[in-house]
Amino acid sequence: MQFALDKECKAIHGQRVLVTGGLGFCGSNLTRFLVERFDCRVTVIDDCSNASLPDALPRNVDVVIGDIRDPAKFETHLRANPWIFHLACRTILTCGTDPESDLTVNAMSTLRLLEWLRREQPAALQRFLYTSSTSIYGNCRHLPADELDPPHILNHYAATKYLGEQYALLYHMAYGLPTVCVRYSNVYGPGQTTSNPYCGVIGKFLDAAAAGQVLTVHGDGEQTRDYTYIDDVVEATVLAAVSPKAIGDVFNIGTGVETSVNTIAAEIRGLFGEGIRIEHVDRRDIDNIRRRALSPEKIRTRLGWTPQVRFRDGIRRTVDEGWRASALSVSPASRRPPAA
Repeated sequence: MQFALDKECKAIHGQRVLVTGGLGFCGSNLTRFLVERFDCRVTVIDDCSNASLPDALPRNVDVVIGDIRDPAKFETHLRANPWIFHLACRTILTCGTDPESDLTVNAMSTLRLLEWLRREQPAALQRFLYTSSTSIYGNCRHLPADELDPPHILNHYAATKYLGEQYALLYHMAYGLPTVCVRYSNVYGPGQTTSNPYCGVIGKFLDAAAAGQVLTVHGDGEQTRDYTYIDDVVEATVLAAVSPKAIGDVFNIGTGVETSVNTIAAEIRGLFGEGIRIEHVDRRDIDNIRRRALSPEKIRTRLGWTPQVRFRDGIRRTVDEGWRASALSVSPASRRPPAA
């Protein structure tokens, strides 16, 4: 993977980058990676609905607090940053309580950004990357699912993420905007905000194990997902953004490997000690997907990316590196105020 990134990275090295949703788990790790690996100057736009502003920010990172649904307020930043990574969204477990808000945040914000770019035609624009989700596949007809498998929409989150994705692809086809879409698959790793009640099962299990509490498994625990380590995800995301071969297309970012909830619980108990109990309770209404995994074959053959971190190693690294710590947190000695 190092070779593939190094081969393409000259285009983004030292560049100005805009990351919407850059305080969230994926966004903050992406921001840190862009700064540390490519010496980018990153502007983050976030409304702090899924994360909070760290006390101190690393070098080359500016944060603008605001609602991405109104691009007119961020025109200066849209013009100044040739590379745009659009990650801002409502999470899957909050979607459905306010469907109109889901639509405006997950899809309408994407349309408004694209329409602003189409209308204003900023000369510096290099790429608009939209992060979609594995949830658009629903109950996959084939495993692992590839990009040619039809969507099977089962919830508001999947519907709005798929609509945002289709807008991004449409604006390339109809207007020539340099857009790319990637579909994330159950991302995990250091920096997950476990204080957020909507964090994933891995974060919940780690917090419970650290406190010596029971790991609660809903249903029989044999439901599977394709858990993808955060470092793999951000590398694939940047590669998709910088590669000319990716423009106007969509790529899965996953491992192709199914991992059950029972396996996760067993791995975490193995790290924290056999004294950690595992308890099964009734399944939840949201657990409407039995099995899921994404094929990474297209991004492997087209762009040269393959996942590097196996699940067992990823869990250990998550524990060792601190799953609670924000990727954007730095020591007070490095503190500087966020941009206005």
